[in-house]
Amino acid sequence: MDTTLQPPTGRATPLPPDERRAAILLAVRPLLLQRGAAVTSRELADAAGVAEGTLFRVFTDKVTLVREAVLAAVDPAASVPELATIDRTLPLRDRLVAILAQGLGRVGESMRWMALLHEISRLEPGRSPSEHREAAMRMWGRRQEAGTAAVNATLAWLLEPDADQFRLPVDDVIELLTTVLMGSSMRTVDALRRGLEVPPPSPERLADLVLHGVLAEGTPRC
Repeated sequence: MDTTLQPPTGRATPLPPDERRAAILLAVRPLLLQRGAAVTSRELADAAGVAEGTLFRVFTDKVTLVREAVLAAVDPAASVPELATIDRTLPLRDRLVAILAQGLGRVGESMRWMALLHEISRLEPGRSPSEHREAAMRMWGRRQEAGTAAVNATLAWLLEPDADQFRLPVDDVIELLTTVLMGSSMRTVDALRRGLEVPPPSPERLADLVLHGVLAEGTPRC
């Protein structure tokens, strides 16, 4: 009998620090969206499956943990895996509808996260909300560039099969998609802020706008 093998201890192999940090940030997301800034350290630890002491060996305090979770959640790169599941063999319009539907959902969720970031900034000791917002936005901005590049590369991959049908370069089509997506989302947010009820943006309608513009079929271009 081989006596060199040891029986399992029942304890999982500890994750490397960066992986543990990322796992905690992912695990607490649903709780944060549910509880907001009122969440307790104990609830965060339970959601992450660790002791409070372990939690705060990884993060300085609750505010730091929540802020890091928000910034990770709004990182554009987080949407790449879902985008990559869209079938490239679908007709172009169907691909655009799928892209826009995912994008609208992502923008709406990001708004909720940024509202939480604003809320949690008020709890940070020794710093005014405006100081925290500036620091948080600097951190957020540093994460955006690489994430946006990853998203655009995935969009280019999705649109490439029909690149020869576009009047514009693929990069310009992606920029137009982003502009339509953000403009439509901001219009909805503004209406809600003013207490108006508006229907949610339609991915199908936005896709048709990108593909065909507003001129009737057969209308000469000016």
